Amino acid sequence: MSNLPPSRNKRADLRVFRLLLKLFPDEFLQDYEYGMVQAFRDQIRDTNSRKEYITLLLKVFLDIVKNAIQESVGQFSITNHPALADVLWILGFTLLYGFTTRWWISYGQSIFRPLENTPFGQSSWSGLVSSAMRGLMIGLSQWAFIRKHIHFNRAWPFATGIFYSIGGFLSSGIDYYIFTHLHKFEALCKLSVYQSNFHANVQPYIRLSITAYFVSLSQVVFLPKSRFRWLWIPVSLIAWLCDRQVTLYLYRSVYRVGPFSNWEVFGVIAEGLILGVFLRLLFIYVELDNRAGEVTGGPRSA
Repeated sequence: MSNLPPSRNKRADLRVFRLLLKLFPDEFLQDYEYGMVQAFRDQIRDTNSRKEYITLLLKVFLDIVKNAIQESVGQFSITNHPALADVLWILGFTLLYGFTTRWWISYGQSIFRPLENTPFGQSSWSGLVSSAMRGLMIGLSQWAFIRKHIHFNRAWPFATGIFYSIGGFLSSGIDYYIFTHLHKFEALCKLSVYQSNFHANVQPYIRLSITAYFVSLSQVVFLPKSRFRWLWIPVSLIAWLCDRQVTLYLYRSVYRVGPFSNWEVFGVIAEGLILGVFLRLLFIYVELDNRAGEVTGGPRSA
């Protein structure tokens, strides 16, 4: 006598089997769902013992999970998931930008330390060259992601390097002029310690704002023609300010947590994330604008 389960259990197994088939992509089920259900029904009918029945269920379950994963991976394509492609683009831009920036600050600029002993000293020749090379490295990391979307793309990293240096040089000069006279003013007016500290805290923001302005102004001419491309200047300034504020916040808030002290990494990541999001949105807008122009026959963005 057969030791098979009751027929109602077989009907329940078929329902569970159909539910498991939902793991497969819809396109796959449209072609193969009916045949797979029929094959499973025939396999159940051919079992002669409870052991064979249970073995069949386990084998079918494992095969469905394995094959469903393979089919999903096989049919997956980033080009069919534009939102995911955008996220991966932004993350890649941010990580490369952050790595390049931190590498230069931590190790790269040490290459130019021998120039500090030149007649021009650290404040002029060494500072200019070091700033220019830092800008070149950062420009190269940006260029790796945006070269297909910008004009004169090979000039981007070199312009970034040059204006990084110019911005740093001018900000240093303006900073030196303002705060030399300010210290004299402080001594003359006998300002309080709080007022003196406030003036000292403003100093980095002046240098940062001037450098960010010159760098972004040199880069904006490379971006695709769009009414939004001039926003690159304020966005860059916001990104640089966010970098500094995130770093200051972490140093002041969690400086006692563990031996890690290189909180600038997170500030640079925040900066790269802001820049990456804006660039991606700008390129998507320009692409959509070009497609609309092709459909209507109107002017397109360069």
